[in-house]
Amino acid sequence: MAKLSIGDHVSDLKGTHDGRLVDIDGATGYVEQANGVEVEFPLSQLKPYEPPKIAEERTLSDPLRDRLLNPAQRALLASVPASLLAAIAKSYDAGSEGPGSRPPFAALPESKRLEAIRIYLPTLPQRLLTSHMSLVVAMRDISKLS
Repeated sequence: MAKLSIGDHVSDLKGTHDGRLVDIDGATGYVEQANGVEVEFPLSQLKPYEPPKIAEERTLSDPLRDRLLNPAQRALLASVPASLLAAIAKSYDAGSEGPGSRPPFAALPESKRLEAIRIYLPTLPQRLLTSHMSLVVAMRDISKLS
C-alpha cells in the first residue's frame, strides 16, 4: 500500500472515484471529489491517482476501415486510368462538406477508394467514359462479388 498524505490526489482501487484526500481517521480516508461531495474509504482501498489511459485513437471510423481486396478487385483498381482517377478524385473531394468531414480521396484505403470509384465513375461526363465502358461494367459487376 502506498503512503498517502492529506492533500494527495487519490482514487479508489477501482478508479470510479477520485479527489483530494482531506482527512485520515485511523484506517479511514476522506476524499473530497471535484463536485464537493466527501466520500470515505478504507485506506487500503485508496491509491495515488493515475489519469485514465487514453484509448487508442482511430483516424478512420469502422465504415472507413480498410479491408483486404481480393486479386480481382486489386487488378480492377490498378486498371483505372490516371485521367479517370483524377476526375473521380476531383468529384469526390468536391462533395466533401468542409475540412474534416471525410478524408480526401488520396487518403482513402484501397477498399474505400475502389468503392468511391464504383460510385463516382458513372457520374463522370460521357466523353470521358466512352473509351472505358468495359471498366464501367466491371465496376458495376465487382460490387456484386464483394
